[in-house]
Amino acid sequence: MYLENQTIGSVLCAARKAAGYSIDDVSLQTRIRAGLIRDIEGNNFETSGANAYARGHIRTIGKFLNLDTDALVELFAVSTGDFDRPMIDLLTDNNVVAPKRELPKISYKVMASAAAAIVALLIAVPTVGGMISSNKTASQNPSVPAQAAPSTTSNGATVVATKTSDVSVVVTGTNGKSWIGIQDSSGAQVFSGTIHQGESKSFGDATQLQVTLGNAGAVSLNVNGRDIGTTGAAGEVVHLSFEPDAAAKG
Repeated sequence: MYLENQTIGSVLCAARKAAGYSIDDVSLQTRIRAGLIRDIEGNNFETSGANAYARGHIRTIGKFLNLDTDALVELFAVSTGDFDRPMIDLLTDNNVVAPKRELPKISYKVMASAAAAIVALLIAVPTVGGMISSNKTASQNPSVPAQAAPSTTSNGATVVATKTSDVSVVVTGTNGKSWIGIQDSSGAQVFSGTIHQGESKSFGDATQLQVTLGNAGAVSLNVNGRDIGTTGAAGEVVHLSFEPDAAAKG
């Protein structure tokens, strides 16, 4: 695909006209608003909200018009100055994910004082425990009910009860690869990375999980044990929020 001395807007506009499509035709097929498509063809990416979103729109439009989407994204990166920047940096700049908080620096004196306090506590605890044990009277009932043994399977393996999360999300790569970002109910970043085709990752939280997909058409979701499939087109950036036994919030 020859893109030298061309812009994203001019390439998309020329390809659309050559294919005989109107802007409304492209909007209907890609589910991207006609106004956004018109702005992208005019090289105005501000209405897309952020470069990360504009990149997803360009991929979706380019795929519909049978263009080389990788070449389009590379041209977009060069023209906007976001070339070779990690996706997580782009999402942070555009307030999609919370920036990492720097931990306050602790001086050596503070660390030494804390260590001394911990050592003193470790020495004091056994002493207090011995005093309490010595004051127990013989009148206490010596018979202690036997503690129930953990249940076992037929082969003797111990069964351990585990607390299941009230919100569970399983992300599976089904068509290529995608960047994914997961935040818990406190807004903390649980995961940020790439999932490949055939790979699955599971996440859980007590109240809420926020999911960002960099290529929604490449992954399928299973939420709270229910398969909801893909949530967008190839190259589309999608933001979702899941709660216990509740539908996804966009």
